[in-house]
Amino acid sequence: MSDTTPAVAPELEQGLKSYLSQLGHALCGCFGQETQPAPVPKREKEGLPTYEIAFSWSISFENLMKSNHGQKLFAEYLKGEYSDENILFWQACEELKREKNLEKVEEKARIIYEDFISILSPKEVSLDSRVREIVNTNMGRPSATTFDHAQTQIYVLMQRDSYPRFLSSTMYKEIMTGFGVQEEAI
Repeated sequence: MSDTTPAVAPELEQGLKSYLSQLGHALCGCFGQETQPAPVPKREKEGLPTYEIAFSWSISFENLMKSNHGQKLFAEYLKGEYSDENILFWQACEELKREKNLEKVEEKARIIYEDFISILSPKEVSLDSRVREIVNTNMGRPSATTFDHAQTQIYVLMQRDSYPRFLSSTMYKEIMTGFGVQEEAI
């Protein structure tokens, strides 16, 4: 390695090699060359995240939230911290956005409001007064976007507050050391 080449962490280098290998297989297929499909890793067959997936969570909060495994693990972590209402609210909003039946949208919106926005709810999420007022106004005619401002505020809250603690948690470190990654590298 020359003095001008930046050092790359071994686990990142391995992840990049894996990605480039997969990309190479995909490109070969585009050019009509026959390739063997990559075998499904044992961990994926068992419903566990691969190293690449688990490592990607440390790169960005978005990667964590795009991963079903990541969301489940993050929710478990937040439950242990007694603050799982934030991810439960975020997930309920995502489910609401996928609903196509207008009657069900209204019903789900009211349930989300009662479960997470109402000051009487034991799982009330922390929203500023401006966002709370927007949600209250939107509840006059509930739609799939009723909670967009609130969902964004909670996403940012989790990203800034809970996510860094999750990455330094024993739970995440144990997952990564399960792949043979030294704790100092996490």
